[in-house]
Amino acid sequence: MHTTPQIVFLGGGNMATAIITGMINQGGFAPQQIVVVEHNADHRDHLHRTLGVTAFENLAAAVHLSPDVWILAVKPQSMKAALAELSPLVKADQVVLSIAAGLTIATLSEWLQKHKKVVRTMPNTPALVGKGVTGIYAPLSIVSENEQVLINQILLAVGVNVWLQTEAEIDTIAAISGSGPAYVFYVMEHLTAAARQLGFDEETAKLLVQNTFSGAVALADASEDPVDVLRERVTSKGGTTAAALAVFNAQGIDQALIQGTQAATERARELAVELAK
Repeated sequence: MHTTPQIVFLGGGNMATAIITGMINQGGFAPQQIVVVEHNADHRDHLHRTLGVTAFENLAAAVHLSPDVWILAVKPQSMKAALAELSPLVKADQVVLSIAAGLTIATLSEWLQKHKKVVRTMPNTPALVGKGVTGIYAPLSIVSENEQVLINQILLAVGVNVWLQTEAEIDTIAAISGSGPAYVFYVMEHLTAAARQLGFDEETAKLLVQNTFSGAVALADASEDPVDVLRERVTSKGGTTAAALAVFNAQGIDQALIQGTQAATERARELAVELAK
């Protein structure tokens, strides 16, 4: 590993840009430590102009690079072709870290000519605002302590990290934190619609819902009590909250959440099979 770690991103889309921004603004990395390979000229220009990183159009222009970590940030459907180009450049002591959904370590390793140091991660979209959750899995026997520290440093720049014990947990974390923002937006969407039906205009309904969610999360973060206790404190017997919760329970919303996350987990497993072809 270099004294000053060098990182190359394969792909410079939204998630890669979020991670690079966090690395430079919060993570202690200098722009000179980061290179991006990105086909889109507008993305390359944005990365260089706003963040000061070097951006190449293709790997042919980057053959001289020898980074400590290659970060795979291309779409899963494009990964096989991308790794066919990358594979000849990857050295045995380099870490290859994937942020692509659905591609297993076995599949990535196969496409990289049996490369061993493959790390699989599952970030979520709040990483775009530095509030992400990233699940990380790698067999610790193939990733050194110094490499684990570097991986943490890269990904902590966009939120919090959760190291997983098994690769199967990537599928379950995808169903909770990976897809979780969509569940939150779904509830916010329908609560906003309910506010509109009760007579609030669109701007006020949005204000009420978004600040209620952000305030509730802030309260949960600040409290030592579990969320069920916080819920009970808002729920007076025979009051308005109790009336609403009774309807939610009668409609089986709690079970719907459990079944929905189970369906997401199963779909994640199916995608791993489909994408490996």
